[in-house]
Amino acid sequence: MAQTHTTRAGLALAAAVALVAASGCSGDDKDDAKTILPKTVHIATAFDQPGFNLFAHHHNRGFDMDIAFYLGEELHFTPKFQDVTHAERERELQEESADMVISTYSITPERKKKIDFVGPYLMTSQGFLVRKDYDGIKKEKDIGGKTLCTVEGTTPSRVKMPRHTVMNEAPDTSTCVSKLQQGSVDAVFSDEALLHGYVEQRKNSKVPLKVVPNVSMGLINRYGVGIPKGYPGDCRRILNTLRKYLVKEWSSDIKAQLPSLLETYPGDWENRFKPDPKDLNTYSSCRA
Repeated sequence: MAQTHTTRAGLALAAAVALVAASGCSGDDKDDAKTILPKTVHIATAFDQPGFNLFAHHHNRGFDMDIAFYLGEELHFTPKFQDVTHAERERELQEESADMVISTYSITPERKKKIDFVGPYLMTSQGFLVRKDYDGIKKEKDIGGKTLCTVEGTTPSRVKMPRHTVMNEAPDTSTCVSKLQQGSVDAVFSDEALLHGYVEQRKNSKVPLKVVPNVSMGLINRYGVGIPKGYPGDCRRILNTLRKYLVKEWSSDIKAQLPSLLETYPGDWENRFKPDPKDLNTYSSCRA
């Protein structure tokens, strides 16, 4: 009888454990089933970033758009784009006014407390855009005393600059670039990859531009796809798709959208700007 009682107790315990485990799995499955990827996905992006996303002639074009359309094709949704400033990106996701943000959006620990990231799909140093005939910045030490423009709410806006540097903040990069061409600032300080888009866009203007090579401040930024918290299944689906994109499409899209980047670093541009596909598990909010 004692042996039978023990057996029954063991079976009861096993059943209880199985029930708890099943409940846990059910919760995970429920979370995985939640989705921000219906047939139409609202993607917030800045409409004024040549090379990454420039809205012109009723059409969005750029590297961020290439990624958005690739995700849509692979994950079977249609992207619908909406304009967003850099400072509003977290709010758009927290309020779920957008399903996704693809907008030169750097992955940082502070931002990951508020939203989830998948990436990186590009890495870049933070550099300086100047007028093509300007030689006042050749090394990092030359930054001191210069007047710079950067965009409010971005990682470059938080970089500590050398003494006597004057920092002006603008709502977007295009405003900074206009100030540069007008001569009211010495340089635009932003992510180097992003600045190469403006070199290409304004190469035929009266005031052509250039990115100062091999001069940077601050840390390396890594761009990711931002999504609201609470969608682990979508996070993994996007991660797997981005990893495939890095292997199959990344290089050809960079060549098409950011030719100035290749011209500045011939033979070395992939080492500087292309993430290792393994990095996605390191920097993303999920693993796959």
